[in-house]
Amino acid sequence: MDMKQMLYFKTIVEEGTISKAAKHLHMAQPPLSMQLKQLEEELGVQLLKRGHRKIELTDAGRLFYKRSLQILNLSELTINEMKDSFNETIRIGITSSNSALIQLPSVQKFLFEHSYLSFQIREGTTYEMIDLLLAHNIDIGIVRTPFDASNVQALYLKKEPMIAIGHQDYFTNDKHIIKDFYNLPLIIHQRYLPLITDYCLNQHFNPYIKTTSDDCRTSLIWASSHQGVAIVPQSALLLNHDLSLCSVILEDKALYTSVAFITRKDEKVPDIIQELMDSF
Repeated sequence: MDMKQMLYFKTIVEEGTISKAAKHLHMAQPPLSMQLKQLEEELGVQLLKRGHRKIELTDAGRLFYKRSLQILNLSELTINEMKDSFNETIRIGITSSNSALIQLPSVQKFLFEHSYLSFQIREGTTYEMIDLLLAHNIDIGIVRTPFDASNVQALYLKKEPMIAIGHQDYFTNDKHIIKDFYNLPLIIHQRYLPLITDYCLNQHFNPYIKTTSDDCRTSLIWASSHQGVAIVPQSALLLNHDLSLCSVILEDKALYTSVAFITRKDEKVPDIIQELMDSF
């Protein structure tokens, strides 16, 4: 099995038929069919179910396709890195609540001092970032607790509180804990829904959760649209562009979360990535 066979297999899957793949690869169909047969014989499994119109992946084929993508992507990345090591690229995976941290003066200083660096940014949930890291599709993840760190190496920043943010009329009375908002419509990031609901139940009340979202920026937009009070990590306040909104820091210690940098376990962190982490 070699890289060329992986490329052939990837092309067959993505083109849908061996004939279309052969055309895309500028080769005849019989040699391509022979390469696929040799690959299956070497692996000892059937990768494709041949149909009259379109091929269908077996379970083994789906797994091999996934691994082929990872290996081909890693190979391409390695080649690009070797071509020009000075124009270094750092691949960062980040969750929405952390995306504004780039505005920190210390991070801005790092970026200014390393202007030759290029960046590839992937955004998603904490668990998507862990998957991308383990698949070697990112070099570092900037995520937020809580999460299962058993498969990664994690470096945690200082814990920070949640804030409540919304229009002035939701803050007519003094409010310092989430229970003070028990009868108001809340906008909750899906990531923190179990954390917040479990805590509220332990405090003997049921929160009025009107809206859930998958992105802190969406939560802030809905709060700006007078749809309720958004509960987000304090650093997400940097994402807010509506200066008419009010915010308070929630004193509930159980709701504190921490930014975490994740790298692959048992791998030495490159100096430039360590320096980036230090800038935070």
